[in-house]
Amino acid sequence: MKKAVFALVVLVCIGLIGPKLVGGIVEEKYQDITNRLNENPSIVITEHNFTRDWFSGQAVSTMKFKDVELDDVDIIVTEQLNFGPFIFADNEFTLALAKSVADIDVEVTNIDETDKKEIAALIQQLNEKLSITSVINYRFNYTTHIVLDAIEFEQDGSQVNIGVLESEFTLSDEKYLEGYINWAGLDFKGPDMNVQVSPLTTTFTQEVISGDYYAGNAIAAGDLSMQLSNIIAKDNNGNELLNIEHLTFFVETAIEQDLMNLHLKYAADSIKGAGQELEKLNFDLALNKLDPQVLIELNELGVKMQQDPAKIEQFSQQLTMAATKLLAKDPEININDLSVVTADGVIKSELKLVIDHTLYDQANPMSIIAAINADAKGVAPLPFFQKLGLAGMIDMYVEQGFIIKEADQLSFAAQFMQGQLTINGNVITM
Repeated sequence: MKKAVFALVVLVCIGLIGPKLVGGIVEEKYQDITNRLNENPSIVITEHNFTRDWFSGQAVSTMKFKDVELDDVDIIVTEQLNFGPFIFADNEFTLALAKSVADIDVEVTNIDETDKKEIAALIQQLNEKLSITSVINYRFNYTTHIVLDAIEFEQDGSQVNIGVLESEFTLSDEKYLEGYINWAGLDFKGPDMNVQVSPLTTTFTQEVISGDYYAGNAIAAGDLSMQLSNIIAKDNNGNELLNIEHLTFFVETAIEQDLMNLHLKYAADSIKGAGQELEKLNFDLALNKLDPQVLIELNELGVKMQQDPAKIEQFSQQLTMAATKLLAKDPEININDLSVVTADGVIKSELKLVIDHTLYDQANPMSIIAAINADAKGVAPLPFFQKLGLAGMIDMYVEQGFIIKEADQLSFAAQFMQGQLTINGNVITM
């Protein structure tokens, strides 16, 4: 009995004293995150305030985009915090260091009163519909859950209905990011057309290989998958302008021997529009042997270019110089599948391209031609091009040997090696 009473007293003391200690720990964590966000090339925290009582606190951060076109936009994030180790909030009991509920406000200067009222109304609706809750567990892993209820608004005579969006993601050990996004889609009714976008589902799992998520320079390995049921566009008479069924996107990155391999896949079950009906569209691309450190440099230069368009020429030159560093690892570009099924048959092509860095001279950019080794091939049905009115052009290419025609089937095979182009076995003078 005495042990039970002692244990109860200990728990009560932890519950009463713990939040005071935990509040200080959480404040230090928030300050650390703020400092690292200020290293991000895209945003800057212009103001950060953290106040805390015994059991609760508040964090207010104001950020701006480092972009001259968005210089007049301030985003204010206000978080109401409850400190652990035992948290009773929103009729829930949570074992964690802290739990927060956030509100987001946007202030825009240098706009007229009419636009300011419209933005204020939209932000008010957003805050009424938006729910952002976060939990920091005992290992400092950060889990955020976002729910945005359906939003309706009118803009320039168009009616926009945005469906419910829900997302949850967890950042573990400041290295592993995992989560999902589910979106119900939207319905747009404009003066000329109506567009419906059906539900979207996204899942992602990433591991930081280099850099920092908060600083905006992270290079991560992992995968991201997106599925969109359909996109339908119709004119005001109900005539279908576009119909895309089951659109998917997949990207996977992996590190092998300190180099990054990137795999991208796009696919759609069918696309109808402009008098065409295509099925089973596929695009499968692999970029292999990429230097992660060079990718970080390219990303930083790209962000700086967006922030200061006046220096775009200067940054373009720097981007070109940085990009040539990728050649040192003999990168590969493979189009494993570029295909579509038409009413007349399959159109399909493939490409493998390798760059030999020993044949490239940085002082002579044109030497890249001699460094490229490529192999490509493809097939297609002749009737498809005939229906497009391209029969004459096809015949010309057949006569020149660029395309092989066998009955109603077209094909080609091309190789490019050390500056020499060969098409269908014929050497082409360049």
